[in-house]
Amino acid sequence: MKISPQIQLMLQYPFGTLPKSFYWTTGIRNAQIWDVLVKYNGNIMQEITSDFEITNVTILNNGYAIMKIPRYNITQLATLKSVEYIEFPEVMQYIIEKAMTLICGTNLASPQVGYGVTGKGIFFGSIDSGVDYTHPDFLNADGTTRIAYLWDQTIAGNPPQGFNSGTEFTSEQINQALLLNDKSIVPSVDNLGHGTALAGVAVGNGAASDRTIWKGVAPEATLIVVKVGQEGEDEIQGLYRGPRNIEIMMALKYITDKALQMNKPVVILLGFGVNEGGHNGGSALEQYINYVSEMWRVNVVVGTGNQANKDSHTSGDIITGERKRVGIFIDDNQPYYFCTLWKSFVDAFGISIISPSGERTPMLTRSEINSNTIVGDTIVSVNFSTLSPTSQGEQILIFLDSFADAPVEDGNWFIEIEGLEILDGEYDIWGESFDDVDRSLRFLQPVKEKTLTIPSTSVYVTSVAASASNGLQIASFSGWGYIQGGIVKPDITAPGVDVVAPTPDPNMRYQSISGTSVAASFVAGAYLLMLEFGINQVGDEYLYGDILKAYLLRSATRNKNMAYPNTQWGYGELCIRTALREMSNLYDTIR
Repeated sequence: MKISPQIQLMLQYPFGTLPKSFYWTTGIRNAQIWDVLVKYNGNIMQEITSDFEITNVTILNNGYAIMKIPRYNITQLATLKSVEYIEFPEVMQYIIEKAMTLICGTNLASPQVGYGVTGKGIFFGSIDSGVDYTHPDFLNADGTTRIAYLWDQTIAGNPPQGFNSGTEFTSEQINQALLLNDKSIVPSVDNLGHGTALAGVAVGNGAASDRTIWKGVAPEATLIVVKVGQEGEDEIQGLYRGPRNIEIMMALKYITDKALQMNKPVVILLGFGVNEGGHNGGSALEQYINYVSEMWRVNVVVGTGNQANKDSHTSGDIITGERKRVGIFIDDNQPYYFCTLWKSFVDAFGISIISPSGERTPMLTRSEINSNTIVGDTIVSVNFSTLSPTSQGEQILIFLDSFADAPVEDGNWFIEIEGLEILDGEYDIWGESFDDVDRSLRFLQPVKEKTLTIPSTSVYVTSVAASASNGLQIASFSGWGYIQGGIVKPDITAPGVDVVAPTPDPNMRYQSISGTSVAASFVAGAYLLMLEFGINQVGDEYLYGDILKAYLLRSATRNKNMAYPNTQWGYGELCIRTALREMSNLYDTIR
């Protein structure tokens, strides 16, 4: 069928009797002349004649056009060979609303036209840079906090039971700080704004925008917040380094324990990723995620990372006796660089590191597990890993460190690989993950496939890719590929470009942000709504984990011209309304 379901439904209505949802969801004001988005191939303008009474055509690219056409000619338009699909426009009044429209997330709280779900009674776990607890979007209508617990790992003082660092704040303490307008009672702040933004997309109630404009997906969910990091980290030279995996693992335990104590399911959003690792789901963090996912009613959501356009991954294959060079550009004033080469343990590689000036290390092999060589003003350190319980692959870790006060020599470095004894021959190399748009560290022949960051490579997490603001393309930065066993990642796609979200800045209140973690926030919010629907409306206490994920993936919006699962889009684009409908239909059938 070339005509979208919504258009098919609207065509069933007699002239002049369209429902209000038509106007709200499409933005069309004329009941007889409709704006449509047409996906096409070839030269559509050669097929369109005056009989179609099309009054306006805007060609977006070689595959999409916007047209104004009388409703009675829609069916005729669909008969053209060049037309692949016709759909209504989506309301894009505000960026968050635009994103909500793209994920089929509007009006879901209304019991009349939606499903009466807002995330109420469900816990949302934020593991990030903190949340601005004073922001109106995280307050109830009476001014009290929506945060049940806040553990700031960077503030020494009163750690939670079972932990030895940070300070835990309860909702009572937060409410006291709000009532007295005294932040010294709860001195936790989100200096980066990352956690506040992601939480706002997932569960913000839009209070700072009259609760109507920039509202999150699940505006009545309850928050459990962990600001991850080391004690005193925010005060170290004004630097805001990312947390370590151990702090994240502690945060996972903390949130899961709280949910278990209160006998509530929880959706946990992670806003972090790293390149170092085998990308096979075997890292310690991923194994711990597997554990918490099995021990309680938990769904963990994470973005696939923003590395697809950072040239931080490359790959290749080699045969016995062959030599290949992998080039790395290192800009000036870089104090260090590192990358990891992963290969099958059955293969024997030799490697040599060559500097921009032509100096090189000797050929290094696994016979010497660790080596350190001075090349010019740079120390080259190489490690050949042994087998570990988490991976059957072999890692070759390469570090370039500045010597004394001099930076790493800038220019093109090379890793020369020699196939000594090859049975498999494939290898991947991941450089350090970073967000530099100027690509000051990059592979000269990058490979975008397998640009997923860890822990999005875990089979237990829901890994989310980011689509562009129009929903028609994958964001250029969105990591994608597959993991060991050929399992496709990401799992699903959601909006991740120019999304309006809360900010701790009191002079702004909202900002535009992008990233796969933003996309993951939409999916986390979707899970909250689905959990509320499953528990409160159909009485299924066991709707969580892989079952919940299966509904989400099954209901995703898919392009008929693409195969799924897809290494860029996963199982398709998030559509919350369809997921709720699938759940409702199934439970109606088995009752």
